[in-house]
Amino acid sequence: MKINGETKIIGFLGCTYKTSKMYAMYNAAFETLSLNYVYIPFIVDNLKKAVDGIRNLGIKAVGVTTPYKIKIIKYLDELDKNAKRIGAVNMVINNNGKLIGGNTDGLGGVKALKEVTEITNKKIILLGAGGVARGLAFALSDEKGKVIILNRTLVSAKNLAASVGCKFATLDKLKREIEDADIIINATSVGMAPNENQSLVPKELLHPNLVVQEVVSNPKETKLIKEAKAIGCKIVYADRMLLWQCVLKFKKYTGIEPPVKVMEEAIKTVE
Repeated sequence: MKINGETKIIGFLGCTYKTSKMYAMYNAAFETLSLNYVYIPFIVDNLKKAVDGIRNLGIKAVGVTTPYKIKIIKYLDELDKNAKRIGAVNMVINNNGKLIGGNTDGLGGVKALKEVTEITNKKIILLGAGGVARGLAFALSDEKGKVIILNRTLVSAKNLAASVGCKFATLDKLKREIEDADIIINATSVGMAPNENQSLVPKELLHPNLVVQEVVSNPKETKLIKEAKAIGCKIVYADRMLLWQCVLKFKKYTGIEPPVKVMEEAIKTVE
């Protein structure tokens, strides 16, 4: 990689800036296609000033993760259609100083899920109501999945469910709802390092007919995934969602079709 005055910078901001697997995927793709781009982390203490920096330094785009997916919106100039309805972003494009938010989380999650199961008419328990959950809720609903949002805070679940047009309940209803569920998705940060011993789903509630999808990629084998594998559930690792939402963002960042196989191999190199 050769850095010069023409190099376009793609940044990344959020709590996983130290451990994100994005760097490996994007930089491998840029190198393969001989694109003069670089993907780097940003350490953010003041979100407003960080967004001003993106605008004024001519940074091409940034990927956005927790805790900024919703908070960053008020500092942007515009949202694309998908981000507007979701109310959260996972990327910002700098169009000559005009910052436009977009969201590929749900689309990437659905693509990963469809690698192992159909979604239409399946009962899907979505754990969480934050930024990632918002993207998934809309995308799953678009695929005619029968979504029920379970969240610790009822008002957050209720508000998201009202936007999507699906059912909702508090997390204490999990035992009742999981019995006839087809798919369960952890769309929270529970289980993320250094809290690998945590899971929102008690082991005794899991059953072999479930497809279990995880959004936590560090560690790859979360407590939920380990326990689900042990009883024979089909598994959708977070890395698959991460891959597909990155593939979708790559085209938006560069205007060029991404080398999917290269990105797929690159993510495997990151522990």
